[in-house]
Amino acid sequence: MAEDGEHDQGLGAGLDPLGAGASVWSPDGTRIAFTAPVDIAAAPDAPGPSAPGRPVVVDRLDFQTDGAGLVGTVRRHLHVLDLTTGRCRQITDGDWYASPPAWSPDGSRLVFTAGTAPNADLTAQSATHIVAVDDHAAVPVRVGPTEGVATSAGWTADSNALLVVGHLDEPVGHARLLHVPIDGEPGTGVTDLASSLDRNVMPGGPGYPGALPQLTGDGRTVVFCVRDRGCTHVYAVDLDGMERERRPRLLLGGAGHTVSGMAVRGSTVALVLATPTSFGEIAVLDLRSGAWTVRTAHGSALSDVELFPRVEREFTISDGTVVQGWLIGDRPAGDDAPRPLLLDIHGGPHNAWNAAADPVHLYHQLLAARGWNVLLINPRGSDGYGEEFFDAVNSAWGVADAQDFLEPVDALVAEGIADPARLAVTGYSYGGYMTCYLTGHDDRFAAAVAGGIVSDLTSMAGSAEDGHFLAAYEFGGPPWADPDRYAAMSPLTRVDQVHTPTLILHGTDDLVCPVGQAAQWHTALRERDVPTQMVLYPGGSHLFVLEGPPSHLLDFNSRVAEWVERHADSREGRRRPPIDAAHWQRRLAFLAARHQVPGATLGILRTRPDANGAQDDVLVEAAYGMLNTETGVAATTDSLFQIGSVSKVWTATLVMQLADEGLLDLDAPLITVLPELALADPETTKAVTMRHLLTHTSGIDGDVFTDTGRGDDCLEKYVAGLADVPQNHPLGATWSYCNSGFSLMGRVVERITGVTWDQAINERVFARLGLRRTVTLPEEALLHRAAVGHEGFDDDGSPRRAPVWCLPRSLGPAGLITSTTADVLTFARAHLHGGRTADGGRLLSEAATTQMADRHAELPDPYTLGDSWGLGWIRFTWDGQLVLGHDGNTIGQSAFLRLLPAEGLAITLLTNGGNARDLYEDLFQELFAELAGLDMPRTPAPSTHPSTVDVGPHVGVYERAGARLEVLERDGGGCCGSRSPGRWPIWSPTRWRSTRCSPWMPPVIASPYGTRTPAPGAR
Repeated sequence: MAEDGEHDQGLGAGLDPLGAGASVWSPDGTRIAFTAPVDIAAAPDAPGPSAPGRPVVVDRLDFQTDGAGLVGTVRRHLHVLDLTTGRCRQITDGDWYASPPAWSPDGSRLVFTAGTAPNADLTAQSATHIVAVDDHAAVPVRVGPTEGVATSAGWTADSNALLVVGHLDEPVGHARLLHVPIDGEPGTGVTDLASSLDRNVMPGGPGYPGALPQLTGDGRTVVFCVRDRGCTHVYAVDLDGMERERRPRLLLGGAGHTVSGMAVRGSTVALVLATPTSFGEIAVLDLRSGAWTVRTAHGSALSDVELFPRVEREFTISDGTVVQGWLIGDRPAGDDAPRPLLLDIHGGPHNAWNAAADPVHLYHQLLAARGWNVLLINPRGSDGYGEEFFDAVNSAWGVADAQDFLEPVDALVAEGIADPARLAVTGYSYGGYMTCYLTGHDDRFAAAVAGGIVSDLTSMAGSAEDGHFLAAYEFGGPPWADPDRYAAMSPLTRVDQVHTPTLILHGTDDLVCPVGQAAQWHTALRERDVPTQMVLYPGGSHLFVLEGPPSHLLDFNSRVAEWVERHADSREGRRRPPIDAAHWQRRLAFLAARHQVPGATLGILRTRPDANGAQDDVLVEAAYGMLNTETGVAATTDSLFQIGSVSKVWTATLVMQLADEGLLDLDAPLITVLPELALADPETTKAVTMRHLLTHTSGIDGDVFTDTGRGDDCLEKYVAGLADVPQNHPLGATWSYCNSGFSLMGRVVERITGVTWDQAINERVFARLGLRRTVTLPEEALLHRAAVGHEGFDDDGSPRRAPVWCLPRSLGPAGLITSTTADVLTFARAHLHGGRTADGGRLLSEAATTQMADRHAELPDPYTLGDSWGLGWIRFTWDGQLVLGHDGNTIGQSAFLRLLPAEGLAITLLTNGGNARDLYEDLFQELFAELAGLDMPRTPAPSTHPSTVDVGPHVGVYERAGARLEVLERDGGGCCGSRSPGRWPIWSPTRWRSTRCSPWMPPVIASPYGTRTPAPGAR
């Protein structure tokens, strides 16, 4: 403490945790004046406001401030820091807030504005005050009108008058530039220097560009900013001469030219200037010549980015009112097709759009680049069109201006610019309010995004930071005085009429439009089953899109674009979310590591018609881990993995192609093509058809993995060996998964085409699809970046490389295709498009493609694989929707493919070891929930409570070529032992587990043809 009782602090010391306001230097540069928070209830000599957490006692309405929260007894007061002594002294005190100050030309006094009356929280009145800086006993002296609102104040050069921005009466209508004499009777001699303009004076603030009035070097002219047709322009008015001769003159204007900062020195004005092609640069204006030049090039980094311009429009509303607007969007020559339209509503309601480049609403440019039009309208209530227009919505929010939005939309629809089936609406603050209001009164919008919203004016009037003043000056009085008026203006009154899918974006700490407004709207829509989502930005004030973290701004913009595209960018209705490549790359990496999968690739395809009917494909790929843990070669999206039994669908497609061409009858006995065919059962030999093979109903034991060599005759030899393979069940009696049948199918293909199966599928399938990284032989795979399988784990938990790369060539049609995610999805795409390839050619006829997807066989075990079978495809029912797919497992590699035809969505996962099926389940659950809104069912899990099962009727030995299964009673319960190559599962009435099989597989006893038979592993 200094001897005179002043706080002695270093120049860099903060006065309190809340920090100080902007620094204002004295004319001689020896002192700095600023505002800082002061706790008026704190003990004398306390270093700052009381500790947080103390209960806040509220007597007045000004107890909260957006961006600061509850202020309690903290008020902002003037302080002066002496740079010579380092001493800082508080200049003002009291139960009120001081505005930023301005020094008198001689540096002896400060002027500021404040509402010092005891009822200032009720009246909004504030006045200018002057305080002597060097007189420690001085108290502020009120200067100017006794009523009215003073927002900011400065001095004239002779110190005989003040330049005040404010209102002479209530804060309604335009702010004035007032010349206020210091001497004389309070309120007398006040002159409005800008009255002839009929425009709002703009002192500047977040979202409201402008600057404080300033004097030129000779002190004879005031330079100030006003809003004109949405733009903030610079004007000057001379202080000399008679009052009636003072006419403001334009210094810098023009469409799309907006000033958001200004400093005047001598005859030079430095400006922050935005234009239609610039987000903002420093420009210098010469007051003598009127010329201005840009002095910076901050936007040069974006010089190669071409912005979609805001093209000015005017619309005449049915009552004769003309509203200005801008249309953003590219309409190529010759393109007459109507486009989706987003109507964006500004805040305020007394703000305004303009034609300057906009660094905040980035989704305008993003949507325009994606074929949208964006419409900006300055409706009644907007700034820059005269005071009558400015005040036109007072006491009539929504009621007075709704048609100012809807009729321009109608006009664009009539002009063929906007597609009436693809309209969306968005807005922030008042724009968020209006978004809710319009969707409650009109069903035309397919999507809505409401930010910083107001949904209920009654609760708004009693809870918002300035709710009392909104009620008094915007709503027409308190809610109890005119409840019908409030009901007519409040969106919540008609929320029962809202059907538009609505996204709500709101800051959690917003006190201008409290977050409860958003919660009310979201709750009502959720209760009414209207599609809705609320996104809350932690710590976000009402201005978080302007002053919050850049990450919040980016998130805000991306969500607006995503929501309107999802719900309004399709003539068929709701669109699913975009595919976030980075997100799915992260999820693949996280889940693959969790499930100890050494390497994996993920492919996601969404395909749909675009606005012109052409196919609009989105392909996203991700890769994780290593192709070989011993070599450390990284997995990439162009890496090849064995797709195993997914190959069966490819072979089935080849067979259906032959049927399309009349070369094969699916229902004719195979011996008509292969007369030498001899199976163990003579009756089956005579009657088995291609349809039996495609549907796994032939009864041939399916797990015969005979290696018949690497020669081109391997399938011929394999089929000959089937004569010794017994039947699992009578022909067509039931379903049993059958690899052998597909090798037989491959031999049929060879006989019809005259070439090997490998050559046939290359020429007839791979080539027609334009695939370059899909092969069937290991020597072909060596030419690419190929994965190696991994089986089991070493003692240290790392995946163990498989000793063998692939299965015998004789199993090629059943499971030897090796491919990439992109190629697999190219194949899937053809099936999603009725057999048509991306280049417009044909892989299959539409009829054949439909046949493959249709239901052809029921499964005795509807849990392990799917619930029914097509021709090659496994069929699933998820949330009532048909899903097609197939899985594949080879030596240490696993593949998964799923198609959702209704959404044009296909997803594939290729892996090389670890707990691949667990990865598939976790990842695909997330994918289909996010991208299609489907709840993918989990593979059944064992009961946590033992069940009572009578195993007596099932006791015995069951044997087929691939396995020997023994069911017996033990210790009062049942168990099952199964012997198959390398596999020893154990089954009880409640649990089945395996050292090599994950996840758990349910025990199924089936009796499809009168014989009760265990069906483990879908056999």
